[in-house]
Amino acid sequence: MELDSRRRLAEALIPIARRAGDVICSLQKTPQPSRSKRDGSPITPADLASHDILYAGCRALTTTIPVVSEEDENSATKALNAIAFIIDPLDGTKEFISGRDEFTINVALVEDGRPTIGLIYAPARGRLFFSYGGGYAFEEKRDGQRSSLADRSIPSRKFIALTSRSHLDQHTRDLLFASRPCVVHKLGSALKFALIAAAEADAYVRLSPTMIWDCAAGQALVEATGGVVLRTDGSPLLTAGCSSMRIDGFIAARTPQLAARLIKTMQETSPSHIAGPGN
Repeated sequence: MELDSRRRLAEALIPIARRAGDVICSLQKTPQPSRSKRDGSPITPADLASHDILYAGCRALTTTIPVVSEEDENSATKALNAIAFIIDPLDGTKEFISGRDEFTINVALVEDGRPTIGLIYAPARGRLFFSYGGGYAFEEKRDGQRSSLADRSIPSRKFIALTSRSHLDQHTRDLLFASRPCVVHKLGSALKFALIAAAEADAYVRLSPTMIWDCAAGQALVEATGGVVLRTDGSPLLTAGCSSMRIDGFIAARTPQLAARLIKTMQETSPSHIAGPGN
């Protein structure tokens, strides 16, 4: 897809994501019944309401691009199409249930195994981030004002690493311990990717399994601002024709040099915990 076509598509996705965010936030104000999916993760009416809005919105924009959603029970067994929307209607459902404001809506367009559009919206925080190519990454305020993420300066500070609030495993703890001195913040959802793209953090380490819809939009954002998101063996996070939606761990970093340093440290501290695309 040409750059201008991606730009128009990305901008058309913004009001759809905002609509879904409004519904999610309204539902958080009242007790939400939840149940467990087959993988043990929770699902609420807010997840399903957001899925309906996003799915219908994507289909209204184009009927030629398939939609892969976390809340489509068949998505986990699908292969990655040559082009597809990848959506997570409510990333951070545990944070949503607990009343935190860290949950996000994630929408990505993946072309030939590469995320080319990324949108991450944290409605409870009023922060929406989107990208549609290298150097084209923005934060949009509710009033429509935008600021370029590519133009943000990096303050002088200690190395800031982000980790999952709910999925922090021992391998990740070991890597962060070996990477001292650093400041570690625990946070839910794909908001961590957006904070790296916004130069508010430096790296996001996730060495436990996750799914494509948790990180495709984040990869697009980080890469649009010059960073990288790699599997733990240094290979690309997504590849064309990927036969599984599962990802066995990754490192997202504000620069390729930082990612290489973290991967080297990980190999030295836990050489057995290295996963590539086929693992």
